[in-house]
Amino acid sequence: MNQLLKHRELQLFSEMKSGNKGSFNYFFDYYYSGLCIYANKYTGDLSTSEEVVQDVFVMFWEKRQSIEIENSVRFYLFRTVHNQCMNLLKHKKIENNYRQQNTFEADNLSEDQWSLFNESELRHILDQAISKLPDRCREIFELSRFENLKNKEIAEKLGITEKTVENQITKALKTLRKELKDFLPFFMMYLS
Repeated sequence: MNQLLKHRELQLFSEMKSGNKGSFNYFFDYYYSGLCIYANKYTGDLSTSEEVVQDVFVMFWEKRQSIEIENSVRFYLFRTVHNQCMNLLKHKKIENNYRQQNTFEADNLSEDQWSLFNESELRHILDQAISKLPDRCREIFELSRFENLKNKEIAEKLGITEKTVENQITKALKTLRKELKDFLPFFMMYLS
């Protein structure tokens, strides 16, 4: 890079630090494609490379007032992209190690241990959702589902009509389906 261009870029950077968006746009337009190609050498994925470069430019604009560049804007941008790629790769490596460790630990649990864990976790999630029901609705639902009472028996026990029991169970099921939508396949045995 020749001295004249370096000098011009340092001048543009100075203007950018003062809030000149046109100067920022110059850097973005001039370096974006090259930085994406450079990042792609590390990430191996164009979409990820574009994200890295976009993040660098966002940071370049947002932190412009605290950034000190004395020699080369080009060098600064390429170095920052390099560092972001290294951080990304390091993060992915940590994630992969964590996944492998958890997979190993999960593989070492017996089927009975998994079953007990899953049952207790699911039961806890279900109990939390049920506790959010209005008192009377929760009472009717629990009598129906956990004490296996028929609607008529619940109505007689609580001194209400069967229609009220049906309505409250329908209301409970609707609320629980909404609360437990992410876990619904697991709870079909409780909610059906």
